[in-house]
Amino acid sequence: MKISELNRELLLKYPVVKKVAMDPYFSMLIMISFMVFAFILMKIYRRYRLQHYEVPARDVRKGHRWYMVDIFPELIYCSFSHDRIKHGARCDSCGLCVDESYMKAANKKFPCKPLTESGPVTHHHWIQGNLPLYSKCFVCGDDCGILPHISDVRCAWCGRSAHENCIYMKEECDMGEFRSSIVPPHCIKLTWTGIKGRRHLVVESVRHPGYKNWSPVIVVGNRKSGNNEGELILRDFRSVLNPTQIIDLNDVPPENGLEWCHLLPDITFRVLVCGGDGSVGWVLNAINHLQLKNPPLVAILPLGTGNDLSRVLGWGEGHTMHDMAISTVLHQVEKAEPDMLDRWNVQITRKRKYPVLIQNKSMIMNNYASVGVDALVTLNFHKQRESRPWLFTHRLINKLCYLAFGTKDVVGRECCNLHKKIKLELDGRVLHLPDIEGVVILNIPSWGGGCQPWGTETENGRLAVPSYNDGLLEVMGLYSSFHIAQLQVGLAQPLRLGQAKKVKITILKGKVPMQVDGEPWEQSSPVEIEVTHHSTVRLLSKCGRQNING
Repeated sequence: MKISELNRELLLKYPVVKKVAMDPYFSMLIMISFMVFAFILMKIYRRYRLQHYEVPARDVRKGHRWYMVDIFPELIYCSFSHDRIKHGARCDSCGLCVDESYMKAANKKFPCKPLTESGPVTHHHWIQGNLPLYSKCFVCGDDCGILPHISDVRCAWCGRSAHENCIYMKEECDMGEFRSSIVPPHCIKLTWTGIKGRRHLVVESVRHPGYKNWSPVIVVGNRKSGNNEGELILRDFRSVLNPTQIIDLNDVPPENGLEWCHLLPDITFRVLVCGGDGSVGWVLNAINHLQLKNPPLVAILPLGTGNDLSRVLGWGEGHTMHDMAISTVLHQVEKAEPDMLDRWNVQITRKRKYPVLIQNKSMIMNNYASVGVDALVTLNFHKQRESRPWLFTHRLINKLCYLAFGTKDVVGRECCNLHKKIKLELDGRVLHLPDIEGVVILNIPSWGGGCQPWGTETENGRLAVPSYNDGLLEVMGLYSSFHIAQLQVGLAQPLRLGQAKKVKITILKGKVPMQVDGEPWEQSSPVEIEVTHHSTVRLLSKCGRQNING
């Protein structure tokens, strides 16, 4: 049948088809209705995807997770050829070492440590040779790994060493000294998900192994953070923990890692955030977004530049691979004590001059917020880092750039007469501001990369000692960028404006630099900025629990 005859029969049989064909307005209406229907379906699907998170798992049947080593610092033998090698490939999950030419052959011959196992217990996963120095057989107690060739074995789960003749005496693995932090493979059930061509493994269910005081550690970090130190740290954690416990923020959002709390809602998980204060804030926002029944305890392994929250909680100013071993970090997480941190809502409301729709802005503050000269230095640094990211790859370089931008503003004074552009209210009381160039709102005592400008003075009982869980904010003024430099080295006193439960700043005219937890922008006027208490969140502190005064 010809196409013209088919069209004629359709028009005679279905009058609506004829109406659509002859009436362009009706066909346009049908098309618009179809587009609206497709748009609604897309919105529903996106909302579903935002509420549905999965713990990703790698298919270890495809082989090991190799990374290349230029020079092995210790005596290493190839597990495939048994020859001594000076450089080659190592699996970051099980620690298997081979010459780079035998990587494919090793994938077929040696399985990587499994993410899941059937049965009631987990068995040792033995890797031959390349034992640590002064290794002792955990079965017979004699030295092992001392022969001048590849010999004896080491378990990839518990880290114990043994003679090849002794391993048959003990097959069950108790996961070693970090058993309270590891999710054993016999407790995990994996499943395939996704459409054809994009199918991947995810954790379907988890059960309790029956250990006493079991509180698994979920490691969350970005492999590209800290001058790529994040990759080295995540790699070391995979060798100790179950690789499914390692969440790379470069691939998935933190909500995927927090899905563990939904799989086992009655267990208190510990989340170790490897990154700066921005990464910590991202994870805390995810915890607040998910409305978890039993929120996890958050610990910090600092990798950024400022790390003020990390300093306050006792985790240090910055971690490098030479500071301490991953085993030491896990021991510190186990000994850390729970503490509470106030979180604050920063509501930015535009005053409308004309009847047009202007979207207001709302964000969560953990550390501090500021307007004026302090935010200007952060804004200039942020612009340069976005234009030349290759330059800002080291902590020392970042600090020197901050110093350079602060010195530049000493002469420029772009934020002069700030007191004439803003109005500051503390708990509804309007303050008369002196000639200042900046206002800083503090939730934690540390600011600007370790400086503690507020101190511990109480000013004759008028002001309380600052705390990050007392429900109070500390507000101070800055005379200039030179005043910031003096505060950093302890040569000046802060301008303490007061403490309050609610802070309101009104920008009356002009454009003023502003930043919240290191995220800067230029805020135009007229606008009202209101800081009020949002919630409290549980974290792990090495300094001990603070006394809650409020």
